[in-house]
Amino acid sequence: MRILTTAPSTVRGIFALSMALPVIIGCGQDANVSRVSSPMAEARREKADSKMPNELWVTSQNGSVLFIRNFEDLSPIDQIDLPANAGPHIITFHTPDFAYVGGMTDGNVYVIDANARQVVQTLKVAPTLAHQVKVSPDGSTALVAVIGIKTLTKLLVDEPNRQWSIDASLDIGAATGKAPVCTVFRADSKRAFVSLNPSGIAIVDVPTMTYVGQIATDGFIACGMIKQDADHVVIAATGSGGHIYTLDMNTETLADRGALGAASWHSFNMTADGTRGFGSSPFSDEVIIIDLTTMPVTNLGSIRFDQVAGVGNNQPDAFGGGEVIYGNVLPVGLRAAGNVALVNAHTLKVRSLVNLAAPAPFNPMTCGPVGAPTSPGGCAIHGVTPRPRTAK
Repeated sequence: MRILTTAPSTVRGIFALSMALPVIIGCGQDANVSRVSSPMAEARREKADSKMPNELWVTSQNGSVLFIRNFEDLSPIDQIDLPANAGPHIITFHTPDFAYVGGMTDGNVYVIDANARQVVQTLKVAPTLAHQVKVSPDGSTALVAVIGIKTLTKLLVDEPNRQWSIDASLDIGAATGKAPVCTVFRADSKRAFVSLNPSGIAIVDVPTMTYVGQIATDGFIACGMIKQDADHVVIAATGSGGHIYTLDMNTETLADRGALGAASWHSFNMTADGTRGFGSSPFSDEVIIIDLTTMPVTNLGSIRFDQVAGVGNNQPDAFGGGEVIYGNVLPVGLRAAGNVALVNAHTLKVRSLVNLAAPAPFNPMTCGPVGAPTSPGGCAIHGVTPRPRTAK
């Protein structure tokens, strides 16, 4: 076992190696995990690198603020103040021009002109707990996962004409008894796969907004659903300390890739070539490093964040807004500390770390306040999403 520490000006990292793998890490060296990478995967990695964003958008759920930071070094660019008690949780993009934000406190969807830095449309979809807004690949619709009333609400989207409206809703709670969390679409935009709490994936026919069926999982997936290609998604459920699967969206089946045994689990992301993954273990303040080339997948160890002393006082949570890692830069939101970090996904060094908001008490299941949804408090930092540089 070797210890990898970052420069004194950044948070200390610990990379505890699996003794089963012939990997040696020293200060300043790369973590050369064995790679099995196809030409298609390498081409995807190069494409992701060529689309390196300029901006990282970050939500402060407690402060109802969107911070816009430089994707390279986290230096400030701009800031958008949403209405008081909006409770922004996750930011998603379909094109670089518009950002979509769910209001966990007020139940609104905010559509933001990313160039003008202004809210251009506000849609009321629920009393509270509008979680994720995800636009379909063809750009014509979006699905909003509403945790509180357990519904999936469809929006009609027309970005070129700057028009958005509420369409049909599906009562996921009535169909499954569970709450929807996050969505990924099949390439044709006609099927959606929606993660559920406390477990499972709902299959939804998007044109008719009807429930098709459910796929069982070991725990809930949160938003750890990363597209490997047009037809496959790598996902990580919370059970067994991180349980990795590949979802085939055409056959609507899961391939089990093994469990990681982390202390806790929330989010997931991976490099564009699909060889290395990262999972957040909030309650142990760790980012888990995963070799995705082995079967079963291998837990290689972790980077531990301890800038704020005491276990559970940093809590890495969200990773990159549901898109693959761009240019080896993994953005990490530290919800308990109010910090954001940039980690080099190859060398595993912390490149930058800044504090954006003061810590506040929060409910770990919703990142909202402890108590009623409109009480004071909530995650100082949650969503960290690179704004795409070019249209998808």
